[in-house]
Amino acid sequence: MSQLRPIDTWFIEQVLPLEPVLLAAARKLVDDADTAGDLVQEAFMRVLASEGWARIEAPQPYMLRMMRNLAIERLRRARVARFDQLSQLEGFEVPDDAPDAYRVVVGRQQMAALNAALKRLPERCRRVFVMRRIEDRSPGEIARRLGVSVSTLEKRLARAHRLIAQALVPATEEVRDAPVARVEGGARPPRKAALR
Repeated sequence: MSQLRPIDTWFIEQVLPLEPVLLAAARKLVDDADTAGDLVQEAFMRVLASEGWARIEAPQPYMLRMMRNLAIERLRRARVARFDQLSQLEGFEVPDDAPDAYRVVVGRQQMAALNAALKRLPERCRRVFVMRRIEDRSPGEIARRLGVSVSTLEKRLARAHRLIAQALVPATEEVRDAPVARVEGGARPPRKAALR
């Protein structure tokens, strides 16, 4: 028995389990089940022949896009294309798992805020937080390494959590809704901003 190539292992683990999803999508793109099966098999052959397979981070959207492009190629080669086939292709959307620009920017801002909060922590709290939450070490191991009791470690970790949470609260926190009495005529008096 021959040894599997890396692309074969990747295909078996990442792409082949998507076959039912790909067949369902192919049936939306083409008329009959046989043609849908052919479309999926052609997509499989193309991805197996691809040299850039290792850079495919999200196989499902990649395969769906490939099948859509193959279906468009088939329609172009066909002498007669029905209008409903063209409309099916137009309405076929490929889900994109990649974060949009907004999520990327917000994620970077959150990471920058977390890094800034970590840098402002007292040294002992920061060491405990990094070892427990980032390096995922056990409390017993951290306590032994730092020469402190588990109780002391837990107190430092709790303090680190509290300080980080306080640091991550937006500076322009909205004023809390306080009960406001109504004046005659049903109008509410203007709210006053609470100063901290």
